[in-house]
Amino acid sequence: MRLALIGADFEENLGLGMIAAAAEGAGHTVRVIAFNQPSEAAAVVAQVLAAGAEVVGLGVQFQHRAHEFFALSARLRAAGFRGHVTAGGQYPTLAWRESLAPRYGIDSVVLHDGEATVVDLLSALREGRSLDGVPGLAYRGAGGVPTQTAGRRLVDDLDALPFARRYRAHTRHLGVPFVPIMASRGCWGACSYCSITTFYRDARDHGGGRTVRLRSPDNVAREMAVLWHAAGGDSIFCFHDDNFLLPRPEATLDRVRAIRAALDGYGVGRAAMIGKCRPETVTPALAKQLRALGVLRLYVGVENASEHGAGDLNRGRQWQAVHTALDACREAGIFVCYNLLIFEPDATLDDLRANVRFMREHAEHPVNFCRAEPYHGTPLHLDLETRGRLSGSHLGWDYRLEDPRVEAVFRITSAAFRQRNFDPDGVANRYMGLGYSMKLLEFFYADATGALGALDRRVRAVTRGIATETADLLDEALSLAERLDPSDHDALERETALLGLRVSAADRAWHVALDELYADMAEHARRARRPRPTLRMPRGLSQVAHQMALGASLALWAAGVSGCGASTTVDPVPVDTGRDASDAVTDQMVVDPLPLDAGFDVTVVDPLPLDAGFDVAAPDRVVVDPPPPDAGVDVPMVVDPPPPDAGRRDALNLPAGGRSLPLIDQWRDTAPRRSRRDEAVALYAPPDASLAVERVEGGVRVQVRLGEALASTRWEGDGRITGEGREVRWEPGGSDDQLRVAVRTRGGVAVLALRACDVDRKGRSIAEIRDDA
Repeated sequence: MRLALIGADFEENLGLGMIAAAAEGAGHTVRVIAFNQPSEAAAVVAQVLAAGAEVVGLGVQFQHRAHEFFALSARLRAAGFRGHVTAGGQYPTLAWRESLAPRYGIDSVVLHDGEATVVDLLSALREGRSLDGVPGLAYRGAGGVPTQTAGRRLVDDLDALPFARRYRAHTRHLGVPFVPIMASRGCWGACSYCSITTFYRDARDHGGGRTVRLRSPDNVAREMAVLWHAAGGDSIFCFHDDNFLLPRPEATLDRVRAIRAALDGYGVGRAAMIGKCRPETVTPALAKQLRALGVLRLYVGVENASEHGAGDLNRGRQWQAVHTALDACREAGIFVCYNLLIFEPDATLDDLRANVRFMREHAEHPVNFCRAEPYHGTPLHLDLETRGRLSGSHLGWDYRLEDPRVEAVFRITSAAFRQRNFDPDGVANRYMGLGYSMKLLEFFYADATGALGALDRRVRAVTRGIATETADLLDEALSLAERLDPSDHDALERETALLGLRVSAADRAWHVALDELYADMAEHARRARRPRPTLRMPRGLSQVAHQMALGASLALWAAGVSGCGASTTVDPVPVDTGRDASDAVTDQMVVDPLPLDAGFDVTVVDPLPLDAGFDVAAPDRVVVDPPPPDAGVDVPMVVDPPPPDAGRRDALNLPAGGRSLPLIDQWRDTAPRRSRRDEAVALYAPPDASLAVERVEGGVRVQVRLGEALASTRWEGDGRITGEGREVRWEPGGSDDQLRVAVRTRGGVAVLALRACDVDRKGRSIAEIRDDA
C-alpha cells in the first residue's frame, strides 16, 4: 500500500523513520512529509493527494500540536481524501478516545511501540479484514464508537527492529552533520508530569513487556558507522534516548566504552555524542570518562531545585544530586543546559526563591523556566482532575496554582518573559546554543591562531550575564506579587507591562552580543574547515546502508558536505524549518529537543487552542470557548498605560554583529493561553497578540494584530516612532535597533518586540493579515 507519514521535522523525525523502515520491509511504499507549522497544511494536503496515498499516518508526539494535526486531518477529508487516517505517538496513545472523535476524521490510533502494529494495520486494510484483529490498535468500531483491541507486548529485542529509514540529508551544526539516533527506549522514573513514563506504563499494563530496553552496543555502533561513513566522516550523534545514562555509573561507562570500541572496529573516526540524563546518574569520575569518549553535551533533568517542589513532582531525592551533576559536567568540559519547572500546583514563594538561587549559583549553565503542564493521562493530570482543579480540555489542560501569589508570579512572567523565554529567536533559545557551539569548535576544528580561548571567555560571560539577569528579573516578578494584592488587576497589569518592556529592552543588547558571537564562531569554523574526504563504505556495512535507503544518496551526501549548507532531501523539510527561506543562514542548528513534554528539554509554548470546538468546514480554526468580546462592558476601558518614560533603557554600545546561526534548541510554551482563567487573580485573560510589519518608503509600518476590540498600547524603541494606538510608523537608525510595545486588554498584558534586522525575514504585510481576518 502507499503510505504517507506526516510529522514534525526540525532535524529528522526518528519515529517516522522507524515506522517507514518497518512498512517498507513489509513491501509497502512510504513517503515522509514534513509538517512543522499550520501554514504548511495546504502544501501537505497537496503532497498527500499528488502521491496517491491510500493510508496517512500522523506522528502526533506532543499535546501542544495535537490541534494542528487534527485540523490537518479534517482538511484532508475536506479535500476529498477517502483513505485511512491513523495517528500515533504519546499524545494520541494516551488520548485515543478523544482522538477518534468523528470531527477529526481519524480512523485509528496506533498505540505504544508502532512498528509491528503499523505493518499489521496495513495488511488488514489491504486484505479488507476487520481491524479488531490488529493488536495494539484503537479504532472507530460499530456506530463510530472508539474501540481498543487486544494489547501488544512491548518490543523485547530492539536489535530485531530495522534501522530507521533516513529520508533526507542531515542538518548540520557549524558544518558538522548532526545525526539523531536512538539506542534505548523507556525510563525508570515516575515523575508526575511526564508523558513518556506514562506512555510506557500504559503499554506494559495493556500488553506486557519491560518499560526500559536497550539496543546492544554493537547494534548501535553499526548504525552509527553506516551514517558516519555516509556523511563523509566527522559527525555529531544526538541520542534521543529518554535516558542516555544508566542508573549505575559503571554500567553507563561500560556501555559507552563498548559503543566506542565497536565504532573503532568499523573504522569510525571523530564522533561527538550528546544526550539526556537524570542528575543522580552523573558523577565527577563518570563525567570525565564520558568527555574522553566524545560526549560533548548533556541535558540534565534538574526540573526543580527546591526539595518541596521536587517532591511535589515525584522527583524523589534528585534535588540533592543536581548541584553535583552540573558541577561535574562543568569540570569535565561537557556543555550542560537544563530547565526548571518552578511553577507546579502546590509551589510556594519559598520554592520559587530556592530555584532563583539555584539559577544564580549555576549561572554558567543556560536555563529556562516554566510551569509543569498536566499532559493528558499523566499522574499530574489525573491528580488535578481528582482534586477538582483542572480546566480546559484534552487539547490543553489548565489549572490554577494553589497559592494566589505564586499564581500571580506565573501570570506576570508568562507575559513579561514570553518573547525572551519562548520565541524561537528569543534570547533564551539563542543563548542555549552558545556553550554547545563552543564545544563543537574545540572538538572538530583546529585553533592555529589561539583564538578559541578568547572566544570561550566571551561565551561564558554572555551566558553568565543572561542567566544572572534572568534571575534578577524573576526576582522583580516575585517582589511584585509579594508587594501587590493578587486581585489588584489595575496595578498588576500596569507593573507587568513595565517589567515586560524592561525585559525586551534588555534583550535588545543581548541580541547584539549573540549576533557577534555566532558570527565569530561561524567564521572560525569556515576558516578552519577542510574538505571532507570521500570515504569508502567498509565491506559488511554496504548492505546495511542500502537497507536504510542510503545507497542512492551516499555519493550525494559525501559530495555535498565539503562546504557549508549543502543538502539532499527527500520530501524535504520546508526550507526554513520554521524560519524564513530568505534568511541566508548556512548551518542549520534547529533541534526541537525531544521529547518536549517529558520534563526533559522543554517548556513548550505556542500554546494551543484549548478546546475542541472544531469545525470541519474551517479546518485551520479551533475555537476555544472564548470569553464574550466585551465581557458585558460597553463603555471605554480605562487601562492606565505605563508612563511615557517607563521601562526605557539606553541601548548598550555593543558593536554590530552578523546574523546569528539558527537555534540549538527550541523551547515552546505549552501552557494554555486561550482559556479564561480564574478572575480572582489579575492577568486572567492573556491577549493573543502579534505584530504585522510592512516596509514603506523610508521606514516600516507596524501594526498590532489583536482579536480584542478594546486595548491600549505603549510603544518604545530606537529610532523614530510616529503614531499611536495599534499602528505606528517606525524609522530605525540601524539594523540592531528594536521596536517594542506593551499591549493591555481587559484582563491581560502582552509585550512584543521587533528587531530591525528581522523586518524582512519576519515581515508579513498588513494587507495580507487584513485579508485573512
